[in-house]
Amino acid sequence: MTMRPTFAIGDIHGCFDELRSLLNLCRTHAGDAEHDFILLGDYVDRGPASREVIEYLMRVHSTGRSRFRCLRGNHDSMLSKAAAPSRSDADLMQWWGNGGEATLDAYRVDDPCDLPADHIAWLGSLPVGVHENGRFFVHAGVRPSVSIGDQSEHDMLWIREPFLSSEAWHGALIVHGHTPTMTGAPEVRANRINLDTGACFGRPLTAAAFDDDRVGPSFFLNSDGLRFKVQSIDS
Repeated sequence: MTMRPTFAIGDIHGCFDELRSLLNLCRTHAGDAEHDFILLGDYVDRGPASREVIEYLMRVHSTGRSRFRCLRGNHDSMLSKAAAPSRSDADLMQWWGNGGEATLDAYRVDDPCDLPADHIAWLGSLPVGVHENGRFFVHAGVRPSVSIGDQSEHDMLWIREPFLSSEAWHGALIVHGHTPTMTGAPEVRANRINLDTGACFGRPLTAAAFDDDRVGPSFFLNSDGLRFKVQSIDS
């Protein structure tokens, strides 16, 4: 592997035990090499430990041998809107109806306005994409036929179709989450890799390991302790 491998990790959704197990496994495989983590968003909702996830990521985000780059997901954005003083009833209900109750339980509060202000500010400050080494890391995906530099924030946080069924090359390999796979394994296509393997539904949390020798991943790791490879398939 490269002297500085990059591990991209899919949707966490409050699954802190799985996150901790996966990070430890990635660090073991990195050995003595400095390494990067790119997290694809959706740290909150649905799972049981959103508070532990956020507290951990805020602590390690910019410190230590492992560089963490955390992207924003649609659930993180929904929570930011639901916790804002200017929120609408629709903002609150959209978030609550998409697993927000689990986040309230994790923080032991009844209203997202009572969540720690620094946690909400951190979530709202996160970028929505990282473009490097022929790859574009993003939460949901991109709109086909639109250049990466011109993508809308809404699409990068929310899009499914026509992105998922597109066979087009988007100017970079798209590494994304947002749409959970049904198998618990990553979906590997010629133009994209989906790393949302449904951790909050009892399936493992997954990371893809990248190096400088190729655009695609060298291998995958998951929170069950497995290392494996998946061949690219055409749509």
